[in-house]
Amino acid sequence: MKYGLLYYKDTDNIGDDIQSYAASRFLPRIDYMIDRENIELFTPKKKEYVYTIMNAWYIHDKYNFNFSPYIYPLFISMFFKNFPYENGITYGIDYLNDNVIADLKEHAPVGARDIHTKKIFDKLGIENYFSGCLTLTIEKFSDVKKGDYIVVVGLNNDEINYIKSKTNRPIKIIKQDVKRGIFSGETWEVRKQRVIDLLKIYQGAHMVITNKLHCSLPCLALETPVLLLYDKSFSENKDRIGTYLDYLNYVDRNKLKKISIDFDNPKNNPNKYLKLRKQIIKKCQDFVLNKEEKSFNELPDVDEYINGIKRAIISRKPIIKNLKKTAKKYVKKCQDISNMEYEINDLKYQYNILKDRHDKLVDRIATIENSRSYKFYIKLSSVLKKLKIKK
Repeated sequence: MKYGLLYYKDTDNIGDDIQSYAASRFLPRIDYMIDRENIELFTPKKKEYVYTIMNAWYIHDKYNFNFSPYIYPLFISMFFKNFPYENGITYGIDYLNDNVIADLKEHAPVGARDIHTKKIFDKLGIENYFSGCLTLTIEKFSDVKKGDYIVVVGLNNDEINYIKSKTNRPIKIIKQDVKRGIFSGETWEVRKQRVIDLLKIYQGAHMVITNKLHCSLPCLALETPVLLLYDKSFSENKDRIGTYLDYLNYVDRNKLKKISIDFDNPKNNPNKYLKLRKQIIKKCQDFVLNKEEKSFNELPDVDEYINGIKRAIISRKPIIKNLKKTAKKYVKKCQDISNMEYEINDLKYQYNILKDRHDKLVDRIATIENSRSYKFYIKLSSVLKKLKIKK
């Protein structure tokens, strides 16, 4: 039986590697590394199934998204996004094509990482359940001692300076976002060690303050007090992070300075996540301990499959190229229209200001004309005119 580890080769977020690390802990070994953005292209060395825990954020390359037939999956902790608008194109959930839906249904029930994804599965008629995130299963390290420092992850300078003003504890600033592709040439062992080193920093912290999902959830598992700064104005946060507000201590990010927070005596984490953790561990252990190897007689020949997929991708290229080119023009037109609308709205605003001034002047003139003083002045002017007396 072979095992694969799903990862994002060209990631720009260490959080992706934290997810892969969480899955790797359940595997007896790793025979293959499977790139999330090239799942369709994955083939083993020979015709066989590769058992893989398929927890991930899916997917950037929506034009070429299909599962490889050689992957025998545990669909758990999955996140799919409804893309209402991107690069001038409304995707919705159309990138979940018939092949993908069929694969999900074949291996149902499917574990949704958040309520947003669960609703997508419901809409597609895919049997599912809310699984939670695999990072909740991370184990504490035995060689980490508790430190006096506070860790901040993903915060801006203003927020960091505010926290510094409220405590004398040392502040460690961590960035999980990195330049895309900077890890691409590294082995999994190197990337895994980076994750372990980072998690040990989190575990040793007096407290962690973050806006990151894959920092806050691992901190729950590591039993480190964590405070999530939740920005509800960001729509993707509502999709991904909003599901976990009941599992975390959190504050509205935009009201951080208005809320009294004792950074020296942080609140204990809620323990609601423990039920999800137990459920995920059992699912993953049952999947890996399943010794009944699935027959691979129905699988395509590896060389024939990979050649066919490569031909399909090549044939899609001109279509995708033209689609992107058209989308670029469409976006340009949308921007031009948006700029025109802005100019029109600005002119309307200026017009309304002038109209308001005009209306006030008209009202003032009417008030003057209806006043007794003005009427007396008109009569006096008429009499003086008749008498030819200069005013």
